[in-house]
Amino acid sequence: MSVSSEASTVFVEVLTDEELAILAGPGDTVVSPFWSADDQDAETRDVVLRTAYRGLLARGIVDPPTPQARVEALGEPAVELQVRGDVQALVTLRLGARVVVAIARTTALTQDFWYAHVVEDVVLVEEVGSDGMHRFALAPVDTLTDLVVGAAVHPETRDGSGEPVELPAGSTEPSIEVAEALGAALVRADVVVRTVAGEHPQLIGLFTGPGGAWVLSEGTEGAVVVRPSTRAAVEAELGDAVRAVVARAYG
Repeated sequence: MSVSSEASTVFVEVLTDEELAILAGPGDTVVSPFWSADDQDAETRDVVLRTAYRGLLARGIVDPPTPQARVEALGEPAVELQVRGDVQALVTLRLGARVVVAIARTTALTQDFWYAHVVEDVVLVEEVGSDGMHRFALAPVDTLTDLVVGAAVHPETRDGSGEPVELPAGSTEPSIEVAEALGAALVRADVVVRTVAGEHPQLIGLFTGPGGAWVLSEGTEGAVVVRPSTRAAVEAELGDAVRAVVARAYG
C-alpha cells in the first residue's frame, strides 16, 4: 500500500515533519509524529528548525539564503525561501486542496497515515510513516477512488458474514462475536473525507482482511453500527463517498 507501488502515481519527494514546518508552516490536517511547536521551548524549536533547514539546503530543495531572506522566521508561513520547483508545487497543492481524504491505518505491527489532497484534476498523495517521513506522489483525479480503495482495504479482503450489530454510545466492550470478527481483520482503516466548505466530515471505519470485511458507521444517538460487508460493497461505499464530496467541491 505504498504510494510508490501505484502505477498511476508519480513520486515527487520525501520530507520530514520539521522540513514541512519550514516549507508549509503550521497545519492541522496532516499528522506530524515528531514535530509540535507547542511542545517545545523557543530555543529547542530554533535548533530543530535550523537543523532541518540545513538538510533542505544540502539536498538542493532550497537555495542558499540571500541577504533579503528572512531565515530567522523559519517555520512561519511568510518565510521568503527559494524552493525547488517540484517541491514548491506540492506545497502549493497541499495548501490549496478543497477536499482531503485522510486515512489512519493500523495493523498488528504498524500504524501510518495516508492522505489524498484533491485540487481540481490533480491528487497529491501523502503517506506519513511512524518515522515522521512524508512521502509524496502525484496522480490524476480520475484515479482517486482506486487510490483510496488501495490505501484503505486489505488486498486479500473477503466478504464478511453475520448480522449488523449496534453498539450503544459510550460502549467500550462489544460482544465476543463482534470482537472476534473485528480482531480477525488484518487492517483497520479510519477514513475521513473533509472539505474546506465546513461540511461535517464523513467518517467510515473499516476492518478488512482474508477473514472478512466489516464497516463501522454512525447510528442513532451516538451509537456505532458494525455491519458485515462484501469487498465490492466496501469499494462502492468508499467510491461513492469520495466522488460525492469532490463533486460538491469542484462541480
